[in-house]
Amino acid sequence: MEKRLILTMVAMIAFFVLVSWLYPVIFPPPPVPESQLETAGTGDGQARLTATGDAMLGGVPAGPSVGADGAMEPSAVPAAPVVDPNPPREVTVETPEIVAVFTERGARLVSLSLKKYPATKMHGDDPDVPQELVRATEAGDLPLAMRIFSVDQRTFELANLRFEADQAGLEVAPGGVGRIVFKGETSGGLVFERIFTFTAGSYYVGQTVRVSNNSTEYAFGERLEMTLEAAPFARRAGRYDNVVGLFGGKLMTASAAKAQGEIADLGQPVSPRWLGYMSQYFLTAMILSGDPDLGAQDPLGLRMQASDRGAGGVQLVASWPFHINPGEAAAYDFSLYYGPKETRALDQAGHDLDRSIDLGWFGFLAKPLAWLLRMFYGLVGNYGVAIIIVTVLIKIALAPLTAKSYKSMKQMQKLQPIMAELREKYNDDRQQLNKEMMQLYKTYKVNPMGGCLPMLLQIPFFIAFYRVLDYALELRGAPFMLWIQDLSAPDRLFDFGMTIPFLDPPTGIPVMTIIMAGSMILQQKMTPTMGDPMQAKIMMLMPLFFSVILLNMPAGLVLYWLVNNILSIVQQRFINKSDSSASTGAMASKLIKGGKK
Repeated sequence: MEKRLILTMVAMIAFFVLVSWLYPVIFPPPPVPESQLETAGTGDGQARLTATGDAMLGGVPAGPSVGADGAMEPSAVPAAPVVDPNPPREVTVETPEIVAVFTERGARLVSLSLKKYPATKMHGDDPDVPQELVRATEAGDLPLAMRIFSVDQRTFELANLRFEADQAGLEVAPGGVGRIVFKGETSGGLVFERIFTFTAGSYYVGQTVRVSNNSTEYAFGERLEMTLEAAPFARRAGRYDNVVGLFGGKLMTASAAKAQGEIADLGQPVSPRWLGYMSQYFLTAMILSGDPDLGAQDPLGLRMQASDRGAGGVQLVASWPFHINPGEAAAYDFSLYYGPKETRALDQAGHDLDRSIDLGWFGFLAKPLAWLLRMFYGLVGNYGVAIIIVTVLIKIALAPLTAKSYKSMKQMQKLQPIMAELREKYNDDRQQLNKEMMQLYKTYKVNPMGGCLPMLLQIPFFIAFYRVLDYALELRGAPFMLWIQDLSAPDRLFDFGMTIPFLDPPTGIPVMTIIMAGSMILQQKMTPTMGDPMQAKIMMLMPLFFSVILLNMPAGLVLYWLVNNILSIVQQRFINKSDSSASTGAMASKLIKGGKK
């Protein structure tokens, strides 16, 4: 979605340039009248048979059947589940940053909350509780379930295998490191140890899976898979919710429905580093950071896949090549990140997780602007005021370019009477018309692109700060003034508590957006027109386009555009007032006389 937003902005600016400068050439006015994981992780479209880990790993799984197309089909009689007479415990782990709850059934994650990031009205259900990144679904799907993909194309689920934790709970003090171990054994002789390591001050969770084959006759393979169930953190999919991954140094982002296709298009091998699910401000990810030589055991190496779960949810799968003979043991790394998309936290976690913050093509400008935003917040204590200050600084830095653009547009406006005469005179001779136009520009030393080029040079700064405000975690829940109590939420006065077309919840009155549209209309009326009335009417659509774009954007972005428009109006009035040249009518008369010589 981020990419689409930037492309939309660029398209709007391109539209402005096209209408302003190319319209008179392409459409000359008439003469002046004399008056999914597609299937559970195989990657080759074959279906798998699912059985409980204990029933299968005992050594006698039910055999799959083969369909007419050669794909494996589930057995007509599924294996009976193993009934555990002792209910599994829930084990809580707490660090200064997170609270995680595990279940001993499958050693899966039941919930995970971020202690330093309370939920907001827009990004969660209750602003008085910590933001949840993991919660149980109605279907009972939980993250971190394991399964084994066997050589005969079957998948053996370990989600219900009983594990025992080595302690009832874990609390990691500031500056400390804690570890908890879950151990489970199948009747077939496979022993699993899942070792989770938590570090205070970090959102990185180390996970090592040790597997020992204590059987005397069975070899197990060929892949050990870990699943990551993910769903919108705000209980509904938003425009920023996407699957994201780093493959061969290339960042991949896609909706849950398109993620598997995007991964498949990357081809094999793709050297996956991590795969996760992100919102505007948070990220969950699985990281394959173990021994890459394990990939040599399989021609496809390490794998990552995705399967759409509907309603914005997705099941992500990471897997290592897996083959353990009797009496052997091996260790596999499935580390995790559950935390904010905050630069320092991501840098600390490593593995290029900071790539999940995509500041676009002008990231080299966005980073210093983000630094300025934080610095001024430290001085004034209000991010809304900090946005205004940075916007003013950007406007001051670009003032010479803006002034040059306005003056060039003004000169072009003064040449309009002569240009109209030339179009009337050479209406049937396009080549001669262009020649006369070029001579006119040369005579009066006017560059027809003089108003356009300075504007183009300003675009990188506008887009860079746009990206900063769109992804600044600091704006989440940050108040400004009056009705704007969350700069990361859409601009709304009141909440009607009802569905209104084109408005994302809360459905109140977008007061600041309306004011911003009014400022754009005023700015358009003050801008020198260089074409016919039809061109001017088309340009008046620009406020409507930008208003629609910003209608559901964070209030911080709307504030930026509003302040920028107000400063542009002030600058334009100053330039017009300080212009010591003759009035437009007198100057036009002089130019006409000069043009007839």
